[in-house]
Amino acid sequence: MKQIDLSQSFATAIVDFDIAAATDRDVATIRELTYSRKVLALKNQPMNRDAYLGFGRHFGEPEQFRLKNYHDPDYPNILVIDNRNGGATRQSVGARKLGNMWHSDSSYLTEPLPLTFLHAQRVPEGEGQGDTLFVDMQEALLTLPARLRERIEGRQAKHDVRWTYKVKQSDLGESVQEIFQRLATTFPAVSHPTIVRHRHTGRETLYLSPGYTTHIEGYSDEESRALLDEIFAHVLQPKHIFAYRWDANDLLIWDNRSVIHCATDLPREAERVMHRIGINDGGFFATQEKEATA
Repeated sequence: MKQIDLSQSFATAIVDFDIAAATDRDVATIRELTYSRKVLALKNQPMNRDAYLGFGRHFGEPEQFRLKNYHDPDYPNILVIDNRNGGATRQSVGARKLGNMWHSDSSYLTEPLPLTFLHAQRVPEGEGQGDTLFVDMQEALLTLPARLRERIEGRQAKHDVRWTYKVKQSDLGESVQEIFQRLATTFPAVSHPTIVRHRHTGRETLYLSPGYTTHIEGYSDEESRALLDEIFAHVLQPKHIFAYRWDANDLLIWDNRSVIHCATDLPREAERVMHRIGINDGGFFATQEKEATA
């Protein structure tokens, strides 16, 4: 097992390693690297869906994605992302576009998803096509101007899925208001701390994202929007953004407590198929934060 750091503060690739032959010690090393390096790429890992789920279970319990029409029909814990959705294969039931905005997976839930696994089945050719972008939010907090940190320290922020919801065929016939009302019932907005402490490492992270964070509590709508815009302008500086370039059979693991990410756009004809598993490794928040927000 050889480790290659891809950027200074986060993101590491693992080469010369075979998941099928992984020992308990190997799994423990990968788990610790996931927490410390936040984004971990296991290169060249061809495997079937049973082996994929089996490996994921070494880290915790798989959690189903809430929109069931995107699941693999035979493996409900695997979400399929297929850029050519609508083709002849069964995999075309998956999502054509997903996550094309900066976010931390499922932050709109009371208990967000700790770990995301993404396995590349087929990837497009061409420089920058289908990259996944990441920002290290622990580093973003460390470099956040003190005056901005003071304004969010100890506060809660609202996370809401409605503004980035993608209309499905089953929504046809409903008005936008009806869709929003249904989402408000199914996925009501939730509050989380603006700064969270990592359950396993104890490190603090800025827990806000342009995709799902809608309001910082204690401020008017106008004040909150201006504050969020200023924070995100800092977070999304080009120097903070790491672009992961995929190869087929890559398995990418990232820690949603530590990074935000964004999928890049692709032309409809580009072939890109990914299998995603969400893993609950024992809970998202550190114990004291769970008690504070209960």
